[in-house]
Amino acid sequence: MSTAPKRAFSRWSVGIACGVLAAAGAIVLSPAVASRAPGGDLSITCNNSTECALRTNAGTGLAYKGIGTQNTGIVGQTSAFNTRSSFFGVQGSDLATPNPNGTPFNNAGVLGETSTGIGVWGKAGAGTAMLANANGGDGLFGTTQSNVSGIASAGVFGEDVGNSSQAYGVLGFSGTGIGVQADQFERGRFLNAAFLGLTFSSTITTEFPAAPPGGVFNSDIGEGVVAEAQGHNAEALAAANFGGGPLFRAYAASTEKLDLDNAGNMVIAGTLTQNGTPHDAMQTSGGNRVVMYGPMQAVATVEDLGEAQLSAGQAYVHIDARFAGTMDLTRSYLVFLTPQGDTPGLYVTQKSAVGFMVREHGARSNVVFDYRIVAAPYVSQGARLATAPSMLTHAFTRSVTTHKPTVLPNGTIARH
Repeated sequence: MSTAPKRAFSRWSVGIACGVLAAAGAIVLSPAVASRAPGGDLSITCNNSTECALRTNAGTGLAYKGIGTQNTGIVGQTSAFNTRSSFFGVQGSDLATPNPNGTPFNNAGVLGETSTGIGVWGKAGAGTAMLANANGGDGLFGTTQSNVSGIASAGVFGEDVGNSSQAYGVLGFSGTGIGVQADQFERGRFLNAAFLGLTFSSTITTEFPAAPPGGVFNSDIGEGVVAEAQGHNAEALAAANFGGGPLFRAYAASTEKLDLDNAGNMVIAGTLTQNGTPHDAMQTSGGNRVVMYGPMQAVATVEDLGEAQLSAGQAYVHIDARFAGTMDLTRSYLVFLTPQGDTPGLYVTQKSAVGFMVREHGARSNVVFDYRIVAAPYVSQGARLATAPSMLTHAFTRSVTTHKPTVLPNGTIARH
């Protein structure tokens, strides 16, 4: 009888041992704990149609936070392949908007922050580093709150650092609207321009107008602006001013050289050279418009004409002082006379800067005559029959790049 308690104790010990082994096996077989690494990291593998891991925080704290002191805090990857659906390594959704209680304050599906580095960084090989798509709002919206004087911060900044010569820092496509739009609200004191385009080999200095322009383009190696069109009725470059101001102005540095106002009047500071015969459109008394042609001369001249009358065979003609100011008074001028009646002949004498004397042979009639004065201009206008300037020799050459945007089923645009 003394051995019975020992057998009972043994059966009790065996039961405990079996329970411990069963619990250990359950722990080993649990998918949430089985792959727990010795360092404490959790790796989960599952084959479900729902989440492998779900963390819900009903309080005000974070649902999940990843901190990497020597490496990346959180890494998301996907190897899913489907020709009709898109999958993401990391996806963030704002489920509070819209909300019947109002609009949340700047909720976002994904937020990236940094004090001096990069808030959100997208990298790609031959694909797209960052794609933004919206069904009614902005696909991509960038702002900057830089208040540092002299630092050109940007709400959206694009840069091509490759050598293909066919890439773009910023490229915009639109199926029905505007590919790229830039706005400026004229609140700053320095770079006041809605759009700034620069092309330079090393450094470049950009001078901004006093009034903020819609866009500023500058290049030290090529054209500042190139406008191209392939339509039969479309302009390569169009200018419109609905406020009554000038349509176009051209400057050499800060000096105005050409002005085209809203009425179509053009003022040029230099010389206009035209190939072919100049045409002047003139409206007739009948209401139609005809083409008139101006005389062409071997030298530049200024002319004035008028009518005078002899008195006892002579008359002194005073030259208009304003016209005399256009004449080169160091050189002689010509006077052509046409009598309006019978006379033995008229001739010119005593020519000066203020006038000339007209006399009749025999000095007897009071005939009326016409006169025409031809003089050299006060400012030299070029040599006699000077060689005409030619057009610039460099041709408008371009390397051909074809863009064919295609709208994908998800609403995004692909380029070919």
